[in-house]
Amino acid sequence: MFKKNKGKNAFYFFMLDWKKDQEKAGRVFPNGLKDVSRDPQCSEEWQNISSQAKGYYNARAKDSKIQSQGSMSKKNSIGQSIDEVMQAEKKAQEFQQNMFQYIDSLISIGTQHKNLDKQKFLFIHVNWFYKRDIGVNKYDFCPAEFAVGSFSLKNGIEDIYHEIISTQIPLGWKRDAMEISAETHKININMPDGQSDFAYMYDKLVRVLESNMTGNKFPPLFTMKDLVPAVESLLNRMTEATNTSMDDFVIYSLETLFGALRNAAAQNVNDRSIPLVVAEHAFRVDFFFSTHGLGCPFHNNIEDASQYCSVSFIKRWCFTICDHCCQYLNIPLIEGVHCPKKEPDCNSTNSSSIDFQMKNLSINSDVIGVSMTGVSTDYRTKVSERTYKEEQRRRNECKPLEIISHDTELPSRPLRPPKTTCKYSETDSSLGLDDFPPLGRAVTKPKSKIDYKHLGKGNMSILSIIYYFTIVLVII
Repeated sequence: MFKKNKGKNAFYFFMLDWKKDQEKAGRVFPNGLKDVSRDPQCSEEWQNISSQAKGYYNARAKDSKIQSQGSMSKKNSIGQSIDEVMQAEKKAQEFQQNMFQYIDSLISIGTQHKNLDKQKFLFIHVNWFYKRDIGVNKYDFCPAEFAVGSFSLKNGIEDIYHEIISTQIPLGWKRDAMEISAETHKININMPDGQSDFAYMYDKLVRVLESNMTGNKFPPLFTMKDLVPAVESLLNRMTEATNTSMDDFVIYSLETLFGALRNAAAQNVNDRSIPLVVAEHAFRVDFFFSTHGLGCPFHNNIEDASQYCSVSFIKRWCFTICDHCCQYLNIPLIEGVHCPKKEPDCNSTNSSSIDFQMKNLSINSDVIGVSMTGVSTDYRTKVSERTYKEEQRRRNECKPLEIISHDTELPSRPLRPPKTTCKYSETDSSLGLDDFPPLGRAVTKPKSKIDYKHLGKGNMSILSIIYYFTIVLVII
């Protein structure tokens, strides 16, 4: 009766509601919707309902048909509908084309009327506490701070609207919020002076946009493409608080605007255009990142935090664009407007102050100061110095120094004679070269053999005497 591939018709949804009402009254339908469809009372009430009620059931049937068709569509490897992905890509391409057309038309108008330096654009930057996944390549950012400013090549950044947000961090995300805060913007998760009313922030933002409107729509907000999801999350919270539509806001790429402005400014000089990749690289490098004092009063008073302030970001974006464009339009660079203010020369200021202090330095001058521990210089000197009695006692107890002079020669005595006698005396003339071993490798001298045949009787008598004395010694 009801085909699955075509969805359910309007009478099917009417029977579901009619069956629930009759069951509340006590009726029972053992065979379900088959018994309901055969009931003449149900058919009669269906024929007599109003056209508005039939429209309601027709809408439900149409939604059911769409859902049944969507369930039959193909999916990709991560479970997304291929048709939906293709529609999203087509929508993104259309958005990119609209952005290029808007920027090109706005810059061409400024070039034709020679007022490109007066064209105004709105910059926005957002800091956040944490980022959580809400889908495939979709994230929700909890905002911590944002800044919106109007920019032109002639006046730089002006009309800045800045807010530090105080919001409730849900359970499980405080650690991420504290780590991101410590690494970047240094905003406490429980900021007592922060703004928590998103409806109030929406009204303030709308006023800034209305002051820069040229038609019936709000002007687009320019930011870096990596920050687009964070800006969308902030605007979503504002629109939810005021029951307004997110479609009223448009977010465009700041890198694309920078590339178009630079190419338009340089076309009359050298006509060397830069691609979008070069423009993105210029903002990614952030040449003015180390410039201090560009943030809000809160961040300027915290060490290593002013560079992460949202106000500092939109000012540095302004300086980057002016650094590449103003020279081609003959716009003089004004410190604090087109470029950072020069820091005072430390060498000149310090040298003059040091010279002044050295000229007025006195040995007996009374220096009054307190150390980091709260101890004054006078008290420290009074406690550490010796009294007159202590100094006299120390001098009396000291032993005189014994000075040893090494200039005079010490008394010496001759060395003792050796206990052994030399084997060879100086008068022995029988020594020859063979009696001394050669230098280098040791050479053993062969032993001489005694020729007993040539020994005479006298020689034998000497041997007998030696033999005799040896026997006598042994006996004794």
